[in-house]
Amino acid sequence: MPVADAGQLTPEQITALPEVVQIAIGVGRAFGSLDQVLAHRYIAADFVDHEASPGVGGGPEGYLATARYMHSAFSQASWTPEDLFFADDKFTVRVTFSGVHTGDFLGVAPTGREVRVQHLHVYRVSAGKVVEHWGARDELTLLRQIGAFSPSHPDPAAAAASLVS
Repeated sequence: MPVADAGQLTPEQITALPEVVQIAIGVGRAFGSLDQVLAHRYIAADFVDHEASPGVGGGPEGYLATARYMHSAFSQASWTPEDLFFADDKFTVRVTFSGVHTGDFLGVAPTGREVRVQHLHVYRVSAGKVVEHWGARDELTLLRQIGAFSPSHPDPAAAAASLVS
């Protein structure tokens, strides 16, 4: 079943899935909705986010602090799951992040521009909760979309071509 259909699942259908998939769906819903109950259900008290900004704490509250920041910088923020893979105590999810830049983001004033970029997240689960997170986000594309980064070449092929000229 494609994970993109996860939003259409009934609670009964979700409980029939492997535990790690249930947790993946739960943490995604917690982040997208800023739901504290879900965050505390699926994020361990000693959760470590290896990609968090300096000063952001751990646990469910640290997880939600990152989510609140993203929601404050981008109205209509959404993370659409595209792929989900799991093995043993880890799951990986590829999502498409989209929103409208209506708040400060990394010091960049709101531009009103729409963004759409890919993220890849890896989570480790222990005792039914997420205990670690690693992420890779296409922030270079996001910064280009909000006008904060304007390279002199539109893409790597154009940059390479300029080197041989």
